[in-house]
Amino acid sequence: MRKTLLTAMCVVTLLTVGAAYAQNPNYNVGPVWRVSYYSIKTGQGDAFWKDFRENIKPVYEDLKTAGLITDYKVFLNTGADHPNDWDVAVAVLYPNFASFDQLDAKGATIVAKHYGSRDAMLEAGKKRADYRDLVASHLAREVMPK
Repeated sequence: MRKTLLTAMCVVTLLTVGAAYAQNPNYNVGPVWRVSYYSIKTGQGDAFWKDFRENIKPVYEDLKTAGLITDYKVFLNTGADHPNDWDVAVAVLYPNFASFDQLDAKGATIVAKHYGSRDAMLEAGKKRADYRDLVASHLAREVMPK
């Protein structure tokens, strides 16, 4: 009986420690960023920005209105470290990881509506390879230090 009680207390203690560990003492978790880094091909800057103005930005605005994303930002790399470094970074802010569950179904509908059809959307995506290369894409959790 005593061994059973002692074992139960150990199990409860271990379970409590796991839950307490999930709450970080150094920061509170915040929203999630998807940052995509692009290298613009030589002489294709105007094509990139034209597509961004006419297609990417309106889609992001529609996603924002629908509540699927919270915000987006665009950054320029003013000091490349090497010839294949990124030129433009596009950061999209999502409320949390759970928002990715809705993004596929609802987001695809919004994007297809902008382009008029799924085929037009896919064709536009293929054309983007003519003027830019994806260098990297990362998810990052924003945190607020305590």
